[in-house]
Amino acid sequence: MEFFERHKNIVAFTFFTLFCIISLSIQSSTFTLSFEGVGSAMIMPFQKGYDGLQGGVKKLWAGFTELGDLREELQKTREKLHDYESIADDVGEISRENEKLRKLLEFKSRVEYDSIAASIISKDPDNWFRTLVINRGSNDGIKVNMPVIGYHAGQKAVVGKISEVKGSVSRIVPIISTDIKIGVKLQKSGYPGLLRGYSQNSESCIVDFISRSANIKFNDIIVTSGQGGVFPPGLFVGKIKKIVAMESSAYQSALVSPILDYSLIDKVFVIKKEENSELIELLRDEK
Repeated sequence: MEFFERHKNIVAFTFFTLFCIISLSIQSSTFTLSFEGVGSAMIMPFQKGYDGLQGGVKKLWAGFTELGDLREELQKTREKLHDYESIADDVGEISRENEKLRKLLEFKSRVEYDSIAASIISKDPDNWFRTLVINRGSNDGIKVNMPVIGYHAGQKAVVGKISEVKGSVSRIVPIISTDIKIGVKLQKSGYPGLLRGYSQNSESCIVDFISRSANIKFNDIIVTSGQGGVFPPGLFVGKIKKIVAMESSAYQSALVSPILDYSLIDKVFVIKKEENSELIELLRDEK
């Protein structure tokens, strides 16, 4: 009894093991209490545990394999999506270019003069767009002093005139440049004036030599007068934003905001109108 008291845990474990073995043996079709049967019964729980562990490991490995396949498929899908996005961008760009060409043809049909469509390929924003270069030149029939017009929000207006021509490119001097002078008039009253760039770093023009009899108002439209032999009459130039009158002068001046925004336009039309050489020569003789 002392032995059992002292080793009661071991004894309890032994009896529990024997109980399990006998129970498993009884559950089988034949009750065989042999050494092999006892061994099998003892190993069986461990065997089942091993089989379960092995199955779990296989499932886990299969999960990792499937995850790798999913990652590969995801990468392929991303690549296809990127290709589709590139195609969509290309289609969008082509669509935008087609729209620009459609508008260009539409505008050209609305130009009453024989003209050459051109794209602005260079601007100098540091110089307030005093330098505009287009992709047409003497090879296209462009000559110095030909007038240039453009469109903004469907409105046709003067851009400037050709100041320099090469084979495939030309330079435009815009109306905001101090190097240009254009004969203009008030659209409503018809009073004439002379337009030039206001200053080197200004986006405005100024019209000088307007009669003091002219009733000038804010936002009055200024158009070309046709005088000077370069610009056809009636082309929109700008709107009056300020009136400048000197008490000692017989004339008044007006600051003008050009209708066209030079930072936005990218297409222009060069009107194939050559300057009146006889008129130019006569004006020179008068000087």
